[in-house]
Amino acid sequence: MAMKANVLRAAKIAGSLILLGCLFAAMTPSTAHAGDLYSLESYTAQRSYPSSGYPSSAYPLPGYPQPSSPSPAGFNRFEPKYTFSLFLGSRFGGNIAINTPQIDYLPISDSLNWGFNAGARIAPHFFGEFMWNRQTTTLSAHHISTDEDVPLTNNAHVDMYQGSLLYEIWASSKIRPYVVGGIGFTHFDSYGILAFSDRFSYNLGGGVKYLFAPHLALRAEMRWSPSDTTSSSTKFCDPVLGCFVTPVTNHAEQGQANIGLEFRF
Repeated sequence: MAMKANVLRAAKIAGSLILLGCLFAAMTPSTAHAGDLYSLESYTAQRSYPSSGYPSSAYPLPGYPQPSSPSPAGFNRFEPKYTFSLFLGSRFGGNIAINTPQIDYLPISDSLNWGFNAGARIAPHFFGEFMWNRQTTTLSAHHISTDEDVPLTNNAHVDMYQGSLLYEIWASSKIRPYVVGGIGFTHFDSYGILAFSDRFSYNLGGGVKYLFAPHLALRAEMRWSPSDTTSSSTKFCDPVLGCFVTPVTNHAEQGQANIGLEFRF
């Protein structure tokens, strides 16, 4: 009988402990939630909020991260004072008019073109540049009777020295289109084949820059770059003034496509 009573007493104690544990577990989340509400109400009471006219996002609640506008990337904030680019590409087209009984022109073969640009900012997005580039090419003679090109030298150099103005079209992305144009002169090194060496030239074109970083960009462009070559004369007739002979300057109509890296300082 004594053992039975002890077992019943132990069962009652165990049941009481289990019941108390369940009640404590049920009350703990409610107490924590009430504490949070109290803290929020206390914080709200301490802050002075305007009655109306202000969005609630202007007064953030504690403990919660607030969204923020991303800061502009470095390439959007930075505009260089100086630029320097190295490029490689192709120069194509161009004939030098001769107008002799056997040969009518000297074609300039398409070939590799390389050089550099050095620039300085004049105004926002507006740069002055100096460009030098070299084309090593084959200079041939086009015979009228056979309609064939006979190579004269395969080591002719056509060097361009140009001062240009470049306008970079501002954009909020890494891609920057631009337009460019300039004037200068072209040096023809033909090893004595041509009777001239330096001639006036100019260039017009455009391209695009892709900014890898604020100080480094990939630059790709195309330019039309004709050069004065020889002079000739042509007969011009006017209904009032009559016919007369006028001098004409011939051009080597060349184009170039280049790609390279630009360093921005």
